[in-house]
Amino acid sequence: MSDTQCINTTTNELAIQPDEGAEAAPVSERTQRLNELAQQLASAVQRKRALVGKVDTMQRAKQAAQGDAIAARQQWGAKLRDTDGNLTRDVQKLRANERSALSLAEEYGAMEDEIAAELPQLELELAELADCYLSTAEGVTSEAASQAYEQLLAQAGNSLAVAFALFAKAENAGVGYCQSASTGELSSTFFGRLGEAVRHRLNDSAVTDQVAQQLALPPMDLSAVDMDLVRSPARRSQLRAQISAGSAV
Repeated sequence: MSDTQCINTTTNELAIQPDEGAEAAPVSERTQRLNELAQQLASAVQRKRALVGKVDTMQRAKQAAQGDAIAARQQWGAKLRDTDGNLTRDVQKLRANERSALSLAEEYGAMEDEIAAELPQLELELAELADCYLSTAEGVTSEAASQAYEQLLAQAGNSLAVAFALFAKAENAGVGYCQSASTGELSSTFFGRLGEAVRHRLNDSAVTDQVAQQLALPPMDLSAVDMDLVRSPARRSQLRAQISAGSAV
């Protein structure tokens, strides 16, 4: 990417929000980058909304001026008919009002086009920032998942092994060697039951709160971002070329 560069650096340190009074956990380089991208993206979204607002203002002003021109033309046309074609002072004044309104509408239209011309560059910037933000957030999530898995093995690995060994003995108790279940079959049953028990807890608030706390992803509103442009590097490349060609003219 041109203005927005994602990082590939990995770290075992994750941003975990500490309990009150506890020492803050180290923040990974990737998480720091994610926070920076979130701020840049939020700023770009604000700039786009401000730009779109200016375009809308110019468009409404142009339409109002065009409406004034139409009204003035209708009025002087009616007065011209009433005076049997004589260019009275009122007719001339209304014609001048029409010309003034048309000139104003043209000026507003030019300003609208000038402001709108900045939108493609901003759309491209938003798409590149969003693409980098999403890929970096994916990396942060992968880091958190890896750390959580290693922590689980460190804290509960022996307990799981003991529970599985006892389960295997119980399942094969009183069964001849030839009829006994294999370790693979037993592990499938044991960890299948364990997985089912875990899945039942996924929506518990305590679980969802800890997931959000460990990820610590910054809130991000992507409603103003063209997600089709984010998902298509080819479209971004094409848009970048169009912007460059327009700048060269």
